[in-house]
Amino acid sequence: MSVRVIYIAMAAVALAFSAGPDRVLAQVVQPTPVEAYAALPAVSSVAVSDDGTELAYLNRQGGVAQVVVQARTGEVLVTIDVSDRRPNQVFWVSKDHVAIESLVLNSDLVISASHFPQLDIVNVRTRGVARALRSADKAVINAVFDHWRGEYRGEPTLYVQAVTTEAYAYTNDVYRIDLNSGRGRRIATGLEDTNGYLVRPDGDVAARIAVSRDSGRTRLTAPGGAGGWRTVFEQRALLDGPGIWGFAQDPDKVIVSTLEGTDVYLTEISLSTGEAGERRLQAEDAAGPMYDRNQRLVGLGVVGDNGTYTFYEPRLEQAWNTLVQGLPGKRLRLASFSSDYQTVVVRSESDTDAGTYYLYDAAARSVSVVGRAYPDVGPEGIASVSMIAYTAADGMELYGYLTLPRGRSASDLPLILLPHGGPASRDYARFDWWPQAMASRGYAVFQPQFRGSDGFGEAYLQAGYGEWGRKMQTDLTDGIDHLAGLGIIDPERVCVVGASYGGYAALAGVAMQPEAYRCAVSVAGVADLRQMLRSEARAVGYGNQSRNPVIRYWNRFMDGAGYNDASLDERSPAQLVSKIKAPVLLLHGRDDTVVPYEQSEIMYEAMRNAGKEVVMTPLEGEDHWLSFPATRLRMLTETIEFIEEHNPPQ
Repeated sequence: MSVRVIYIAMAAVALAFSAGPDRVLAQVVQPTPVEAYAALPAVSSVAVSDDGTELAYLNRQGGVAQVVVQARTGEVLVTIDVSDRRPNQVFWVSKDHVAIESLVLNSDLVISASHFPQLDIVNVRTRGVARALRSADKAVINAVFDHWRGEYRGEPTLYVQAVTTEAYAYTNDVYRIDLNSGRGRRIATGLEDTNGYLVRPDGDVAARIAVSRDSGRTRLTAPGGAGGWRTVFEQRALLDGPGIWGFAQDPDKVIVSTLEGTDVYLTEISLSTGEAGERRLQAEDAAGPMYDRNQRLVGLGVVGDNGTYTFYEPRLEQAWNTLVQGLPGKRLRLASFSSDYQTVVVRSESDTDAGTYYLYDAAARSVSVVGRAYPDVGPEGIASVSMIAYTAADGMELYGYLTLPRGRSASDLPLILLPHGGPASRDYARFDWWPQAMASRGYAVFQPQFRGSDGFGEAYLQAGYGEWGRKMQTDLTDGIDHLAGLGIIDPERVCVVGASYGGYAALAGVAMQPEAYRCAVSVAGVADLRQMLRSEARAVGYGNQSRNPVIRYWNRFMDGAGYNDASLDERSPAQLVSKIKAPVLLLHGRDDTVVPYEQSEIMYEAMRNAGKEVVMTPLEGEDHWLSFPATRLRMLTETIEFIEEHNPPQ
């Protein structure tokens, strides 16, 4: 099936960027349609081939999702329809093969169904498609949990970590994948506690990572003499265990992150001797290592509102610096680069750009546009986003992101409070389709980074421990009070909207602070904490809660003792419906494997039985992440209509 090629084969645009800024419409008659915001990105996951001559990317138009592989000149080599799944990323495996990673429902590994990554490998010359591990020399679960590019007998191959099932037992093993057939051959077998691997391009297993869920012991082991394995690093921690980042610049060494109090340190551990190098403090918002096609460390990334990198490859650093200078005022993210670092793809955003992929050709010193993520959202449809600092009632300094509607004075605006999920997550000062869509309807939108949010330092995260439904909740209304004090918003016209943990925060808001909100929208939100923990216990398969690392994790945030702790009812919205005064809208994907659909059912029945105003919309075939265009649009449309009814923008 042919598609319109998004890639714009521009004549070489000099680094002076004489093409000028994006054209701005002289007059806006109507706001940007909601469909433009709800659409999944038209272009994403752009990857350049080893030699820099070809591109692969995800392309979405309407309800059709495809992987497109094409020459830089614009000639389409192959298109693969992936509309029936959740495509996650595209990457090159060899000069002739592209891999498509998708999340699909798989019920073979755990008691309840979960989404796991699968790989399809496309031969861009023959147009053949093979599912990795469709056949294997052992009974294997068709899910790929890690992968490494490599060679075998002089030919390109892919090494993957997958789960083998033998004699009613599971082991994490390494398989070598034939790129044309997808067949897997097991080359390394894990032990009962093997959790991961470090694999070199030649298929040599350099290290195994072992994790004991019972004791919290993490071990990094390397091959020893006579086929044995020796421990080169070990640490015990029931929670917050060490992170194995991958190979260091010296391929004999591995980067390990460890938490000490509220500081995180990076240390290089020698695989041959076990000797630890000098520790260095990890950046608060570190994004992790970047590797080239031969697993050589070329840089470290920092996640934040403006992407920054520490480069170990001078050619890549030079290309990056050229792009930063040539695209002033743009927020850039490194997306892909060729083997010689002379062809680089970046994703950019700005106050007038909802997301554009650029390709830089160092040899020609030219930049061209690959495609735009939201082509139907022009500059006039993008609202300004700024970080706001405010102080919580207990004195803790907090942050949030404020999106203000275009064409309206920042005074006495109706507000939509939009807490993020996680809760150990965060928002960014970037184009975010959800707050942008609501701002386009005349609302100020505030995304509070409440205590317990990640990416602002370990102390900020740890301040949320035990504060689920407590200070994590009052941090939201403290943000409202701050904006009201500035005169930006009308505190009498506030609705709260959120997804996942944000959905819980929305429901808890109207249940625990009923005077603060005129309405609430929960998308895949948690309503009953004890029932949520029961579901988590069933999914992981541990009868004893003390042995369950997931339950331990949630107990820390909730300050609870598992699903038998009746005190959790005091912070469960479904148990507090008698206090709710505002109307509530519930939306939930039927195929959600993160927050069970039953959570919204529990809330709906509790509110209906109490005679409260509630509407529930099932999202058929949808997962936890709003991955499909039709249901994503339905969620956004119904959310905006509900808010406009109960909290009009004028």
